[in-house]
Amino acid sequence: MYKKILVPLDGSALSELALPHAEALARHFESELILTRVCQPVAMPVEFYPAMAGVAYDYHLDLQTQVEKEVQHYLSDWQKKLQWSKVKCRYIALEGFVPEAILNTAETEGVDLIVMSTHGRSGLSRWVYGSVAAKVLQAAPCPIFLVRAKNHPEHA
Repeated sequence: MYKKILVPLDGSALSELALPHAEALARHFESELILTRVCQPVAMPVEFYPAMAGVAYDYHLDLQTQVEKEVQHYLSDWQKKLQWSKVKCRYIALEGFVPEAILNTAETEGVDLIVMSTHGRSGLSRWVYGSVAAKVLQAAPCPIFLVRAKNHPEHA
């Protein structure tokens, strides 16, 4: 039923709450898990001395490269853990606006299910920060399995 399961992660313990559920589903349906994390661009300082423009640009590139390496390392670690438990798994490091990157990957990979956690924000917090889960839910090309972060220490 579910041959490909997409699992968007953001590096937080809350997002990782989706992993045991995704792993159980992958085992049951003999599915492939596709782990993703969006590498958001590092903002370049707007104001700097013109004489320092080259240095600022080099620093920005170094910082962006470091962020991309950290994303790759994070996903690779989870891939190894899941493969160790005999679950077929691969990962894709994404770039761009988080909901769009998730939705585009779901579409291009032809996934049958998205398993993700919701940070459980409500009220003003949700209005200010938005909800990636809500945006994905509204436009997903497949069913979504949402794991609520209720009663988790990181839930605020």
